[in-house]
Amino acid sequence: MSVVQREHQQHFPRPGWVEHDATEIWRNLSKIVPEALAQAGASAEQVVGLGIANQRETTVLWDRRTGVPVGRAIVWQDTRTDGMIEQLEKEPGAKRVRELCGLPLATYFSAPKIRWLLDQTPGLQERAERGEVLFGTIESWLIWNLTGGLHITDVTNASRTMLMNLRTLAWDPQLLAFFDIPHAMLPEIRSSTEVYGTTATVVPGIRIAAALGDQQAALFGQTCFAPGEAKCTYGTGSFLLLNTGQNLVLSTHGMLTTVGFKIGDEPAVYALEGSIAVTGSLVQWFRDGLELISSAPEIETLARTVEDNGGCYIVPAFSGLFAPHWHSEARGVIAGLTSYITKGHLARAVLEATGWQTREVVDAMNADSGLALSTLKVDGGMTADNLLMQFIADVLDVPVVRPMVAETVSLGAAYAAGLSVGYWPDLEGLRRNWHRAGQWQPAMSPARRDTEYAHWRQAVELTFGWMRPASGSRRPAGTDLIEVILDDHRRIEHLLRELRNEDADRAKVLAELSAMLTAHFTATERVLHRRTEISADLVSLSEQDLLALEETISAHIRDEERSLLNELRKSLSPSDRTALGRAFKAEQSRHLTPVQRFEAVVAHSVTARLPNG
Repeated sequence: MSVVQREHQQHFPRPGWVEHDATEIWRNLSKIVPEALAQAGASAEQVVGLGIANQRETTVLWDRRTGVPVGRAIVWQDTRTDGMIEQLEKEPGAKRVRELCGLPLATYFSAPKIRWLLDQTPGLQERAERGEVLFGTIESWLIWNLTGGLHITDVTNASRTMLMNLRTLAWDPQLLAFFDIPHAMLPEIRSSTEVYGTTATVVPGIRIAAALGDQQAALFGQTCFAPGEAKCTYGTGSFLLLNTGQNLVLSTHGMLTTVGFKIGDEPAVYALEGSIAVTGSLVQWFRDGLELISSAPEIETLARTVEDNGGCYIVPAFSGLFAPHWHSEARGVIAGLTSYITKGHLARAVLEATGWQTREVVDAMNADSGLALSTLKVDGGMTADNLLMQFIADVLDVPVVRPMVAETVSLGAAYAAGLSVGYWPDLEGLRRNWHRAGQWQPAMSPARRDTEYAHWRQAVELTFGWMRPASGSRRPAGTDLIEVILDDHRRIEHLLRELRNEDADRAKVLAELSAMLTAHFTATERVLHRRTEISADLVSLSEQDLLALEETISAHIRDEERSLLNELRKSLSPSDRTALGRAFKAEQSRHLTPVQRFEAVVAHSVTARLPNG
């Protein structure tokens, strides 16, 4: 075996823009393939097949005649199309997009990037309509160059463009019309494992026999071939994929629906994907930002200096929260700080954040798929941390397994190519070729697991709503039920604080608080069928009774945010949450006077305009 790598340059021409030079990537590949063969002492004749795994969503447009890119490739992290996405969300066909392609409207995927490129250059749209300008993700670009003009992609990469119908596995006319992208510029969609063609350059004569997006290649390399099998790749961020078999599951819990792989003429195998924005990069922040360690591996040693996290939780929402929450306005918090906390507790909280985020994604996937995860296969740099792997096994309550070959993305591409040309006879042959290097069994008690998970979710709630838009205003009546309840909590807590304000109009505050509690408890009972045994009659209560009531109400709010809101996130679809939000607000309005409703609106609007929450 030989491994040859060459880094290509990242370009950041403006804030939020991320670009790669597609020609540089091709030039690097042209050099490293012969080097890899030379290191292995192999000739082209000895290579039975070539498999390609690539960074998904990154978008390249090039001239069909000259083969020259029209500009730099736009990378998946690039957010230049955020304004376009806001406009597209208002279009009549926006709701159909996710139903057809399994993906939400987001800057992440290829279609908005293609649209942006076509809009920027005069005449490019017309050339694309004539088939003179071609689109491809990186594997398409490389196959085009390797073969001298074969324009194809595979189903896994096509499923990340927002243009492929997940059921037909073909470019969808409705999606093409929605984004106004010409069919003539798109590659032919093929399976993940078949002989597409033969290399005509670099090392001529090698069969190109497989192509998969990188995370799907890791799923294949981990031999997650059966429904319910899952892998998680732990890098700076983390990607967890769950095989759902031939069952296409449209998520109602914040997951992405994607094609896992397609073997030749066999039916496609689908997957649910959960992406976690910050895992390994949190360790980097602990090292470089806080300077509490000098190298990433030191964090495990430091974390082992204490028995637990000391009640401290770190939620790393540095740029919002990804799956399953998708709160772009969230910002990170360190919760539970006391004078008892040491840097060892912080180190453990950093590692545990990755474990708890994995638990949230797995819970959402289990709820979506109806499958119960039995084992999690892991890969990536963070799997060298044994304490972290044990913690993940503990919080998931399933074994965590690390393979012998760490480069599962490359391994998956090789497995797929070998299967395509008959080097391996079938999937069972690949399973026998996979070997375990390490395994961690769950050892945490159920009671401790449940208690700590509740604390984690309480900490996550604290991140919501931190960054509000400057022009923020009250949400419309048909808003998300969870946000409606959280707004109530914020208003009730504000009124409780006002009771301790000597300058406040106590009678007015008590009257509004009583009305708010009555409205909230009644709506909770009638809309959600949950009864609350707390009296909202505050006028006749003594000072001591009010203090006791304040503690009771605060405990009630904490309980709702730990249990009720989490139940709603798991059990309700976004449309159900919107419908129930309308019903909840309607029920509340029956118990609030116009003045009280107006004051609640003003209080929310003032909060919304604050820059930090």
